[in-house]
Amino acid sequence: MEQSLNVWNWYDGWVNWAVKEFKEQYNTSVTTAAYSNPSKWYTKLEAGNDEIDSISATSAWVVRSMDNDFLHALPVDQMDGWSALNELAKSDAEEYYQRDEMVYAIPEAQVAHPLTYSTDYFDEDPGSWDVLWQSDLKGKVSMQDWGEVACRVAALYTGQDPNNPDDFKEIEEALIQQKDLNVTYWKDQSTVQQMFENEQIVATVYTDGRTYNGRFQKEIPIDMSNTKEGFMYTYDTFVIPKGAPNPKAAVAWTDMGSKPENAAEKVTTMGYLPPIKNIGDYLDLSDEKIDFLSWPQKMSDSATFIQPLSDDLRKKFDEIWTKVKAA
Repeated sequence: MEQSLNVWNWYDGWVNWAVKEFKEQYNTSVTTAAYSNPSKWYTKLEAGNDEIDSISATSAWVVRSMDNDFLHALPVDQMDGWSALNELAKSDAEEYYQRDEMVYAIPEAQVAHPLTYSTDYFDEDPGSWDVLWQSDLKGKVSMQDWGEVACRVAALYTGQDPNNPDDFKEIEEALIQQKDLNVTYWKDQSTVQQMFENEQIVATVYTDGRTYNGRFQKEIPIDMSNTKEGFMYTYDTFVIPKGAPNPKAAVAWTDMGSKPENAAEKVTTMGYLPPIKNIGDYLDLSDEKIDFLSWPQKMSDSATFIQPLSDDLRKKFDEIWTKVKAA
């Protein structure tokens, strides 16, 4: 196996832990890089990658990379992490990350985009995206400044399929109606926790991982809602790009990182959920924390996988968001 490895992964807390483990196990030097936008690594793949060995890639960019033959197939049958995936993640991976019986990505984190709410303000789960449109909550809510997310939330609110909406005018009107209720459109994940902590907001669209981190690691009184209209979820995945200079080391990294006992460290280091079965068996956590982390089992009927955007739908969401912000 090669003696060096270049990893691009934005779970920086987990990576710091995993690099030490990998070095001890394989005596291999590891360099790491984070990124704020997937286009940063995708551009390198388009140009002919000769630098990156392993990427933590978001779902839509995985499919885009598969479509352009930028990824190596993974030997998942030899990886404990593949057989340990929970039922929902295994089904999604087989549907979206597999071509001609070969798998190109193995989920490393299951990421929900739920309504997150203040447990100090609400006595119980509000249970509906309606709270982002309630006039009596004007100045106490916030929408994410990301057209795709905002349009999908508005699709759920208006009773449409967030992967295939059929009334774009209704989505645009709903978001314009909602605009003046926001304290702000948020961009930085960390500012959301600050707004909850400072009691500036009582509800927003967020992620399960950040909600877990805020609630259990920073003791901010927030929780994830099981909204009656449903919510979206996706995955971050391990992929190995073609042109990887150290492909054997990249396979070893992927295998190590996806093993259930190592994947579980994402919870303790970052608060994010690895999509493995019976996660409680690998963690020494309270029943309350395990209950929170069990949303894929408890809320699977409400969860809709974020399917990769077509170019036409991406353009339409961008057009709507531009009009909403200009309104």
